Formats: sequence, C-alpha cells, structure tokens
Amino acid sequence: MPKERKKTVRTVTPRGKKKSKHRLFMIVTLSLCTIIFSLTMLYLKRGEEQRLAEKEAKVHRLEQLIQEETERSENIAEYKAYVQTTSYIEEVAREILGLVYRDEVIFVPKTSE
Repeated sequence: MPKERKKTVRTVTPRGKKKSKHRLFMIVTLSLCTIIFSLTMLYLKRGEEQRLAEKEAKVHRLEQLIQEETERSENIAEYKAYVQTTSYIEEVAREILGLVYRDEVIFVPKTSE
C-alpha cells in the first residue's frame, strides 16, 4: 500500500513576516533616498543654471565694452592722423592763436555805436 502523504498546510511564520516587513522597509527607504537625491540634484541644477545665466550676461556686457573700446581706439587713431595734417595745424593757428599768412588781409567789420 502506498504511503499516504500528509497534506501540510503552510502557515505564515513570524520569520516570514519579518522578511516581509524588512523587504517593505528596504523599498520605502530606497524610495525615500531616491526622492531626496532627485530633489537635491534638481536644486543644484537650478543654482547652476542661475550662475550660468549670470556669467552669460557678464560675458555679453564685456563684449559690448570691448566693442565700445575698439571704436574709441579707432576714433583716437583717426584723430591722431588728423592732428598731424597741415589743415589741422592751420586751423589751430587761425582759431586759437590768431595767426595769419603774411600776405593775407583781414577785414574787420565796423561796429555801429
């Protein structure tokens, strides 16, 4: 006669409950760590984006300043070339120093008194 097998009923032992609780605790802990890490990275990213925007604005201002100074330098170079011409020397001599050529006649209008 064949041996009869006993049907065993599995019951949840306290050890199984401990594993289940431990597994749940690990999942919750891992989830919280992931959320905290994600929020921290998001915060840091926003700070870096703000610093990047500030740096880009500073670069833009400096580029404008360089352009203005380049134009100013070009104007100074043009003025330097003009100062060395005879027309400038004549202009200064006539207007500031009141000099005239030897053969020039100056007419001064009469003032009515």
